[in-house]
Amino acid sequence: MSLIIMFLVLAICLVIGIPVAVSIGVSSLSYLLLADINLYVMIQRMYAGLDTMTLIALPGFILAGDLMDRGGLARRLVRFCDMAASRIAGGLSIVTVLTCMVFGAISGSNVATTAAVGGIMLPEMAKRNYDKAYAAAVAATGGILGAIIPPSLGMVVYGSTTGVSITNMFKAGIPTGLLMGAIAGSLCFYYGKKFGYSGSGTKYTFKESLQITKEALLAFGAPVIILGGIFSGKFTPTEAAVISIVYAILIGSFVYKELDLKGLLETLLKGSVTSACILYIIAYATMFGWIIAAEQVPVAAFSAIEAFTTNKYIILLMVNFVLLLAGMFMESSAIIIITAPLLAPLAAMLGIDPIHFGIMVIININIGCLTPPFGVCLFTASMISDVPVQKIIPKLTPFLIAYVVGLLIITFIPQISLLLI
Repeated sequence: MSLIIMFLVLAICLVIGIPVAVSIGVSSLSYLLLADINLYVMIQRMYAGLDTMTLIALPGFILAGDLMDRGGLARRLVRFCDMAASRIAGGLSIVTVLTCMVFGAISGSNVATTAAVGGIMLPEMAKRNYDKAYAAAVAATGGILGAIIPPSLGMVVYGSTTGVSITNMFKAGIPTGLLMGAIAGSLCFYYGKKFGYSGSGTKYTFKESLQITKEALLAFGAPVIILGGIFSGKFTPTEAAVISIVYAILIGSFVYKELDLKGLLETLLKGSVTSACILYIIAYATMFGWIIAAEQVPVAAFSAIEAFTTNKYIILLMVNFVLLLAGMFMESSAIIIITAPLLAPLAAMLGIDPIHFGIMVIININIGCLTPPFGVCLFTASMISDVPVQKIIPKLTPFLIAYVVGLLIITFIPQISLLLI
């Protein structure tokens, strides 16, 4: 009974608009009070949820992404990608997707990627007579690749919540992100042909190409150092986050000379606020996860599903549907922390590889970032383009359908995500 009331309290809090972190905390507190459990347990579980070195990577990658955007790395990546696609049909939209993929390997955040790359590319697409709503849809579509291509903040949260190797999650994110990026890029090319959208049309001289490449190499150095160091075992994801911060400050301040003391302090403040919000959710959600485990909800859920069907693929479709639905209404980190204690053991009982399942979760919740009513990438693209969400959604729908197809491919062909493991 206490468990049912806890879920009811959570649902009511979310429906009336109480912040996710507070909703999780209040619902967990209601359970402890009804079950007559000492409230010190809540403090202990919240502290235990944050008392891990792995989570230091979270604010680290957030700050590194903000510093690299402020330091001019995003703009140089755009120019480099433009050289490759400047004269292709739909070139500017393809450049947007490509840059999002590369910048995602720096920031790890879908919102940061949408804002940073979209802020640069949307005016350029407007100059080339791209439909503004379509351009905003492309920015949002490319933006979610920032949380699928490693290092991904969602993967850090999932790994720290379930105990799955974050390094292996990062490895699985590379082929997955490339597939999703190829799907988005292909649609951009199709619409470029259909509506006559072009690239920038810029003809770069050899000297200009050499200079752009030289500057971009330093920007590309960030993901190479981060991922190369992690995959080679030279340092952990947490250490990689710290190294990426130092790298961003050095390049932005002393090489590009676009990051001054004022900009550094503003970025530190912004990164601190963002990190605090996410960690606040994690602290409360750890308590929620402990209750789920103590009440043996995963076992009960598995028994209920087993009574309905024992077909692994039908169950995976059901899980995908639930996660896509959750992504429409909740923040990504909250979804991971609430559902992971329930779904990860369920996947293990079904014999599904935990890395493959984790990638499925990451893709689902990021697709949710494109859907109303709480699609953060959708609203970010709307804000920076000054186009109403209602006008963006029709242009975004084909990309959503294509991404769902990509999700199903990943779901039923696990070898793709596990290619590098």
